[in-house]
Amino acid sequence: MFKLIRLFLFMMPPEDAHYFTMNLLKRLGNFLPMAFIIKSLYKSKPRPVTVAGLQFPNVTGLAAGFDKNARYIDTLAMLGFGHVEIGTVTPLPQPGNEQPRLFRIPKDSALLNRMGFNNEGMEVVAERLKNVKSNIIIGGNIGKNKVTPNEEAINDYEKCFKHLYDLVDYFTVNVSSPNTP
Repeated sequence: MFKLIRLFLFMMPPEDAHYFTMNLLKRLGNFLPMAFIIKSLYKSKPRPVTVAGLQFPNVTGLAAGFDKNARYIDTLAMLGFGHVEIGTVTPLPQPGNEQPRLFRIPKDSALLNRMGFNNEGMEVVAERLKNVKSNIIIGGNIGKNKVTPNEEAINDYEKCFKHLYDLVDYFTVNVSSPNTP
């Protein structure tokens, strides 16, 4: 079964496969019996850990880049993650690099990411964060817009920080994107 699903997903460009899978999981999670089944399959053993004064329910977290726009926090919580870092979020929406920008490396079971901070901007992300139902630790990964000169980058970080401050539990400041000029 897994091989069949994998074959189907590998027929799509990697970025499309990502959104297809996450949107499907999100829809399944909205159906309560299915949400219960998924939660029971992915229920993680409670292993709380405290870092910087934050009590994480378990040690399994998801780094920034997977859920750039805070679309899937409740879905990811259903899958057993103890925390999710959203972003990188910039003050203004930006499309990121041209597609294709996500590449499969099957022989290494890896992906190569050259996304370029594609995101819907801090205002859209903030509205989504206000609607999160899960009790999960949320990190906010913030960055500067591509069009912002480096000497003005601090202004972008400050805008994102102030806009998301009451909605996330911690921040990561992304000062270096190797695939963004």
